[in-house]
Amino acid sequence: MKQTRRNFLWAAAAWAPARLRLLHQKGEKVSVFHGQQPLLEYRYDRARPKPYVHPLYLPDGRPVSLDGPPDHVHHRGLMVAWSDVDGFDFWGETNPGRHGQIVHQRFERLEAAGSVTMASLNNWVAEGRTLLVERRTLRVPEPPPEGVWLEWTSELEARERGVSLGAGEHVYDGLGIRFVRSMDGGQVLNARGATEIGKANGEPAVWCTYYGPPGTGGVAIFDHPSNPRHPSPFFVMNRAFGYLSAAPTFNKQPFPLKPGQRLRFRWGILSYLGEPRAETLNRRFELWSKEKP
Repeated sequence: MKQTRRNFLWAAAAWAPARLRLLHQKGEKVSVFHGQQPLLEYRYDRARPKPYVHPLYLPDGRPVSLDGPPDHVHHRGLMVAWSDVDGFDFWGETNPGRHGQIVHQRFERLEAAGSVTMASLNNWVAEGRTLLVERRTLRVPEPPPEGVWLEWTSELEARERGVSLGAGEHVYDGLGIRFVRSMDGGQVLNARGATEIGKANGEPAVWCTYYGPPGTGGVAIFDHPSNPRHPSPFFVMNRAFGYLSAAPTFNKQPFPLKPGQRLRFRWGILSYLGEPRAETLNRRFELWSKEKP
């Protein structure tokens, strides 16, 4: 009887559905798992130039993001950054010029209850002055059939004299991801049907995805209808490396913010296996765009 009960309990545990959980290494990072499967890590060490996600994993557990490669050390996995905030560069790290740092202050919410929620407060600081206060929320639900899903919300509030949030000479600012080397030379697809890098780069779309050769997978970024300048232009390149970003200042028109004025962005990110299907990504966008924040 005891052996039968032990077998029953083992079988019940084996068939129990996986649950989301997080592991917090205080002062360093938060790791998110679905059962034993890693989904992502959020790194927020205040010694780093900015908080960001790395690795972001594919559904089979392989990392899809790259952190600090020698060719562009400022590429930090999946990150939000701008290269010109009142003349300060919050994107680059080692290039000449005046730089700022996005500094984690605290978590205002950190829990795994149905979905993982990480709500944090960040200061965008340059030369001892806080230019922006960012309220950042990352939400990771149970993985949908399509892959690993993450929602990223950044609300930026201008302080003191107000700021201009711009791209300067660059077109890639916003939410972007640097891909692993095996995905260099990859392909693109956006919601408007573009399949060529030259066509998709700079084209406004509700989503855009970059994917690697057969046997790998890709990442799609979705632009929420509530975002300013929706649908966002996307920056995408595949040589000499793979990079994709939702880039609302691609047209080089800045966002001027008065003191206390806020700018809110909401993006969805999906990592998946294989090649993308437009109908699948369109359905994912429709479902997500109707969800309440």
